[in-house]
Formats: sequence, structure tokens, C-alpha cells
Amino acid sequence: MLGGFACSDYEVKNLTVEDVFEQTQDPPADVLFVVDNSQSMSEEQLRLSENFGTFVELLTTTTADYRLGVTTTDPAQGGVLVGEVITPDTPDPVVTFSTLVGVGTSGDRDEQGLAMAALGTREDVNLGFLRSDAVTHVVFVSDEDDHSPEANVQRYVDAMLQNKPGESLFAHALVGDPPAGCLGGTSAADAGTRYLEAVELIGGLRESICADDYGVGFEAIGLEVSGGNPVFPLSQLAARETIEVWVEEVKMYQREIDGWTSSIGDNAVVFSGHAIPRPGMGVRIAYQPG
Repeated sequence: MLGGFACSDYEVKNLTVEDVFEQTQDPPADVLFVVDNSQSMSEEQLRLSENFGTFVELLTTTTADYRLGVTTTDPAQGGVLVGEVITPDTPDPVVTFSTLVGVGTSGDRDEQGLAMAALGTREDVNLGFLRSDAVTHVVFVSDEDDHSPEANVQRYVDAMLQNKPGESLFAHALVGDPPAGCLGGTSAADAGTRYLEAVELIGGLRESICADDYGVGFEAIGLEVSGGNPVFPLSQLAARETIEVWVEEVKMYQREIDGWTSSIGDNAVVFSGHAIPRPGMGVRIAYQPG
């Protein structure tokens, strides 16, 4: 019997598979926040400032080179950035953004976020903001739908695509849920139908502005902006209970927050939050085939 157990153990060890990865380097990221500054936005702007730390922490731990700028949905602003551009050299980016995102509530009630994004991505409007080697992200934040004068959303999408100096452009929306809007603990919002159409046309993420906590939404958008790859597909179908994961030879916890989970559909290990490996880090995943 002892021999039988020893033989089984030897065979199991021989069946163990190890997949080794290296986290990819992140491209520079330029992010334009288009924030609604109409009368109904005071609570939402406060939640933006309170939850922005989640976004910045992801950028500072993954993307080494970023630029963040803020403009408003008010046509009188013309897409011009409010205040300074936030970079890795900004002494306290969270405090700075909290100040910038407080754009006030005296803006035009006919919010024109798409038109302001088309203007804000122009070089002659915001000189030197967008770079040719960076991925451009536009983040719309509004509790009402877009009222830009051009009825065809594709026109504004085409303008942004033409304006961007880099190879890639993504759009993300923190807006009201379709089809009829949404209610939150302290806020209500109309459906952001036109913003969501732009997201569908360009590609990006959508989050609800009625959420009581924007932390989850900011984390999702931050991961998208940072380019940090959270998904590591396995070379063979794995027995899930046998999976073990190391990053830089440090064994990682299996958990949904700041850890890793296994995705059955993708046959992959998926990292979350602060556990997502930084550029250049080695990842080793051991498992037995299932």
C-alpha cells in the first residue's frame, strides 16, 4: 500500500502544469474627463472627488505615464481644460483632482458633453494635452443625456477619432441607466442614451451615476485606462481546486477583492484591484489538468 501511494503521488506531480507569464508594459494614457456642471450635479461631483483616490492608485501602481484633464459640458467652456493637467509629477494628484472636479453647478442646463469632448480633444483647444504615443480615454460624467446640436452621435465620434494624435481612443460613461434613467440614495438621473451610444461606437465601459459609491466604477475604468492586463489564460484546462498563483515568487491569495479568481468560461486566472501585476512582473500559475 505504501508503494501504491508513492506511485500515485509521483504521477500527480508529473501531471502538474506550470504556465509562466510576464506582465506587459503599459502605454502612456491621456484621459479627458467631461463633467456635467449643471445645477443638478452637486452630489455627483462630491462623490467623484471622494472616490477618485481609487482611480489614481491604480494609475500610479500600473501606468507610469499619464495625463488627466477636466473640462465641462457647458458650451461656454468650449472644451478648454479647467485648471492644470495632472501627471505623475503632480505633488498630490488626488487633492488636485478633487479641486478640479468641483466644476460648480452654474453651467448651461442643455449639457453638450459630446460636443465639448470633440472640442477638448483638439490640439488647438488644449495645446499639448494629447500625445501621439498615448492611448486617449474620454470619460463622460452626467446625470442627464447629451444635448449637443448635431443629432448624429457618429459625427462627434468621428471628430474625436480624427482629433486624437495616438493610435487608440476609448470612451467611458458614468451616466444614467437606460432605458428610463435611475434613482440613487441622494440622486436621480435621466438615461444617458447618447453618451452610451458613443461608448458603443468607440468601445469602453459604462457605469451608473446613481451608484452610492463610485469606487467600483472608478476601479473598472482605472483598470481600462491603466492597460494593466488582469486576465492570464491557461495553456490547458485546469482543475480549479488545484490552481496556485505566484507573482514575483510571492504566493497570491485567492479572493475576489485584491486577489485572484478562476474564470471557468475563459479557463483563466483573473486578478483584481491591487493584486494586478505591475508591468514587467513575472506571473507563475501551477495546476493539474482537469
